Formats: sequence, C-alpha cells, structure tokens
Amino acid sequence: MDLDYITGMIMRIGVILSISLVALGVILILIEGHACNYSESVLFSRTSYVNSSIANINYIIKGFTNISGLSFIYLGLIVLVSVPILRTALALAYFAYEKNKLYIILTIIVLFNLVFAILFLPSIIK
Repeated sequence: MDLDYITGMIMRIGVILSISLVALGVILILIEGHACNYSESVLFSRTSYVNSSIANINYIIKGFTNISGLSFIYLGLIVLVSVPILRTALALAYFAYEKNKLYIILTIIVLFNLVFAILFLPSIIK
C-alpha cells in the first residue's frame, strides 16, 4: 500500500470536489440572485453578516431541498476542511497496519488536535 499515492489522490479529489461545490453554489446564487433569503448584494458584500456561524447541518440540508447556492458553498467548505482529517485518519490506519507504535501515538495526537480545533474550539471561544 503506497500511502503517498493514496494521500495525494484523497487530497486532489477533496480539493476538486470542494472547488466544484463552491463554484456550483456561486453559479446558483448568480442565477437566482439570492440564497436562503439573503440577497446577492448581502452575500457578496465585504461587510456581509452571512458567515459560517449561521450554518448548521439542518440549515445546509434545508438549503439542499431548496437548491440553495449557499448550502453548496457551505458543503464545499466542509469537504475542504474534512480533507486533512481524512488524510490523518488514513495515516493512522496505515501506521496501525505497519504496527509502528510511535507514529500511531503521534498521529492520534494530531488527529485529536485537528478534530478538537475544528469541532469544539469554536464553541468554546464564543
């Protein structure tokens, strides 16, 4: 099993998928002129109050049922953030397969830090 090749493919596929989702979301917003009750001018303003703090899973799913561009953008960002976590989890599985205890411990620490920083730290900082 070539970890570098698999990691490279995961990174490429994740980034391409993320870019595609974000681009599709922007195109939908430009076509419709709004997304999830926000006008185009509000969404694309430099001082827009629309940011990721308004998005949760229910919000994104509801946006998909309405084919909202904003939901596609949020999903693209979630995919982009998930790529390093998936890469680290893959490395952990590889090191477990190789029975490399030192790298297993180090990778668990890195994976914990990633998950903690992405999922829990924002709610603590609020």
